[in-house]
Amino acid sequence: MIELLTSGAMSNRMLLLMFTVFFSIFPVMFLIFGIMMRRGQQNNISSYDGEVKGEIIEVLNSEKSAMFATYPIYQYEVNKHKYIVKPNFIFFNSSLDKKYHDSENVTCITYLNKHGGNTRTKYKVGESIIIKYDIDNPKNHEILNDKDKKFAYNSRRIAALLLIIFPLIFLIASFFIKGQAVFTPAN
Repeated sequence: MIELLTSGAMSNRMLLLMFTVFFSIFPVMFLIFGIMMRRGQQNNISSYDGEVKGEIIEVLNSEKSAMFATYPIYQYEVNKHKYIVKPNFIFFNSSLDKKYHDSENVTCITYLNKHGGNTRTKYKVGESIIIKYDIDNPKNHEILNDKDKKFAYNSRRIAALLLIIFPLIFLIASFFIKGQAVFTPAN
């Protein structure tokens, strides 16, 4: 490529078009990844047979995170057996395990990292949610119309659209630049 530039074979327009292609790869991949994640969650929800109401029982605040993250803890009941879903983080485990633990009528389920891809949950304590679950194994579940996941998908889509602005600027600029060579060889 350097040889093309120094030999004068590559024009300004060609260089801008190369920048356009290069800088459009990341936003397009970002958008495709978001669409694949959303379709995967929709497929999970459609494969679950049972539906039950749940409730947000606690919103956990983390002062150790740089963004003061919040994590929802929610519960749902299937066949008089309660399922409590809580985060699984090193600095939460000891206090959460004392407060929420498995027993004869309670099963605790942990989720890793951020709920729905967000560090700040959109849920409030006492809020009612609808859970879709697998009848054969009620531990496998998804929140129907999950606010946190919906916010994460919308954020990714907006970020991808904002990131695609730069390649569009390069593309538009390439129409106004003459096709002359970037560098001309010295005589």
